Amino acid sequence: MRGEPLVHALPPARVLQDRLEECVYLPGEIARCPARSPLEALTPEQLDLALEQGDQRVGRTVFRPECPACNACEPVRIDMDAFRPTRAQRRTWVRNEGVVRVELGTPELTRRRVSLWNRHRRERGLLRETSRRDPVGYEDWLVRSCAPTVEVRYLLGERLVAVSLLDLGRTSANSAYHYFDPEHARLGLGVYSVMKEMELCRSLGMRWYYLGLWVGGCSALRYKTGYHPHERHVRPLDAEPSAGASWVRVETPPEGPEDVAEPASPSESGAVPGGDPSRLRSGGDSRGVPATPRSAGSA
Repeated sequence: MRGEPLVHALPPARVLQDRLEECVYLPGEIARCPARSPLEALTPEQLDLALEQGDQRVGRTVFRPECPACNACEPVRIDMDAFRPTRAQRRTWVRNEGVVRVELGTPELTRRRVSLWNRHRRERGLLRETSRRDPVGYEDWLVRSCAPTVEVRYLLGERLVAVSLLDLGRTSANSAYHYFDPEHARLGLGVYSVMKEMELCRSLGMRWYYLGLWVGGCSALRYKTGYHPHERHVRPLDAEPSAGASWVRVETPPEGPEDVAEPASPSESGAVPGGDPSRLRSGGDSRGVPATPRSAGSA
């Protein structure tokens, strides 16, 4: 199915909000991020199209930044066919593979999930005064969806330690949100989860793994461009929000991988699916700042 043209039009949508407000990513900037609610659930093909056009999904809404004087928000996607992991990413794979158990299911609302979600955001400085912390907020944001969505669960023994919400298109997957137990931060579950999810997506014949928005001046989102090659959806500042953007490929880091000179220890140099991009995916330890409408206040 790869290489087929995207011919599936998006369903009509109702605009839920459209206003100017303070940007949550860049202090001093004014943001505009119209939130749209599709009148019908997106099909896998329509999800591919929405992602290709730069849309992000939160709950039952989709949005695309249309800021009047800023174009810093750039959707990022990884080319899974060409991806090559760094040494640090390979070590993270070895550290977790065979230790962390992975399950797939439908998104669920439980006390454990709400508790982990809040602890993750609190530890990483993502909770704001207006952030939703209650089960209803969790359900609205992470359980309900306007796209085909699965929950990827990461467990140590029988204990849930991380959760990803993954949208599945025909040729694309969208990492809508990920959170993990701060007690296990040393495992690098954010990195491992992206690698594990890319392995799943490649087995389904997909090519693109979307990581949400990258903002150059926001350190919390820096991890999203740590995987190469990747592509960024760049819109010229003078272009119309709905037109003029194009995907720009970034093959290697500007100054080379940060961990090239760091040798792997003997205990971490075992058989890793690093030489075969069909077995891998990459991620970032931060992996906690979602692509979300600025008004949501729940980042």
